[in-house]
Amino acid sequence: MRIHARRMAAMMIAAISVLTMAPGVSQAAHPAPAAADKGNVAGAPFVFTRKTGLGVTQVINCWGRVDHPHNSTGTPSAVTGKSQTWCDAPIAQISAQTELYRYLDGYGYTLVGIGSLAYELNHAGPVVSTAYDICQGRLAYWAAVGRHRLVAPPGFQPPSITLTTGTPGVGVNC
Repeated sequence: MRIHARRMAAMMIAAISVLTMAPGVSQAAHPAPAAADKGNVAGAPFVFTRKTGLGVTQVINCWGRVDHPHNSTGTPSAVTGKSQTWCDAPIAQISAQTELYRYLDGYGYTLVGIGSLAYELNHAGPVVSTAYDICQGRLAYWAAVGRHRLVAPPGFQPPSITLTTGTPGVGVNC
C-alpha cells in the first residue's frame, strides 16, 4: 500500500508540474517589469495584441502566479495558498481561483480547499483568491494550484487565455 501511495504522490506532483507549464512559457520565474513588488511570477507575461494600422501594435501584458502554501498570518491554525492575476492595462475580464491540496497517506495529494472566484470586469487587477485548510499540528505537505482566466478587450488577440500555475508539495509545520 505504501508503494501505491508514493506512486500516486509522484503522479500528482508530475501532473501539477505539467499544469504549471503553458505552451511557449519558460519554467523560470521572471518578475514583471511594472510589477516587481508582486514577487516571483510564474512564467513570462501572456500577451494580448491588436493591430491599429500603420504598423502599430497595441500590447497588453498579463501575469499569473500562485504562492507556496504557508501558515496563515490572518487566520490562526490555518494553512493558506494564494493566487493572483494582473495585467498592465484593463482587460474585459480577469479572474483567479486557488485550489489547495494536502498529502494524505494512502491517498496522495487530495483537494482540501478551494478559494473564492475573484474576478473583475474591465479591470487590470490584481485579483486575489485564497484557499484555506486546517493546520495539522505537525509537519504536513500541501501544494497549491492557481487557475487564471483572462478575456481580451474587443479587437485584441487571442480572445481569451486560461492559465494554470502550481507549486510543488511544500512541508508546513504548524
